[in-house]
Amino acid sequence: MTTFVLVHGALHGSWCWRHILAPLRHAGHSVDAIDLRAQDSSAGTGFAASVEAVAAAVNRAQPPVVVVAHSLGGAKVSQYLEGAPDVVAGVVLVNALMVEDGEAVLAKLQTAGEDCVFMRPGALNFSEDATTLSVTAAAAAEGFYNRCGPADAAWAAAQLCPEPVPPLLQPLHLSAKGFGMVPKIYLGSRHDRVLPWWMQEKMAKAAGAQLIELGGDHSPFLSVPDELVGQLLSIEEKWGRP
Repeated sequence: MTTFVLVHGALHGSWCWRHILAPLRHAGHSVDAIDLRAQDSSAGTGFAASVEAVAAAVNRAQPPVVVVAHSLGGAKVSQYLEGAPDVVAGVVLVNALMVEDGEAVLAKLQTAGEDCVFMRPGALNFSEDATTLSVTAAAAAEGFYNRCGPADAAWAAAQLCPEPVPPLLQPLHLSAKGFGMVPKIYLGSRHDRVLPWWMQEKMAKAAGAQLIELGGDHSPFLSVPDELVGQLLSIEEKWGRP
């Protein structure tokens, strides 16, 4: 039995994984979908709270542990594993935003230009004090859920919460002897309108991750959950068994 620790991305929460929880458990595995405390802007200005939340989930999990990180969760998990590369069997990066040493998340996203829906004029809304950001309803539908069913897309969009800005500006420090030592597979989509395919190819290569193509969109846990589960179970056979 493997323990899957599921780490959500920006503006999302543990709720986003709802379609894949039961199938993974029915296959005999333990699943812990966590909420990152850094979603609360009062939880601090850096990645520390997110790193602590991931660490707590891994520490309480029965090994072997496979961490599954979506979107911004990829950057947060990489910072945790930089200091603990041996504690997991591997990390699955699902349409993940990955930075290199010294890069900050927002600066990395900006390199996508208008190939990223959220980098287009008017897509982002900042709070009056500029401490949090959100996305417009139209941008959320096109960026996050462009291949999801209408019911799932509407339900998910209603759950979105503002994302703290300060962590997005913090350069991360990663090394070959830290995060570089962790086994990685990147699951990406050519139909992702947040992280374009060319960018996913570059990020997977820079992270030393095998790139496997998924169908769906930026949110495969809603658009192609069965395909995502199948990939996770296949990866578990490779990493989770002696």
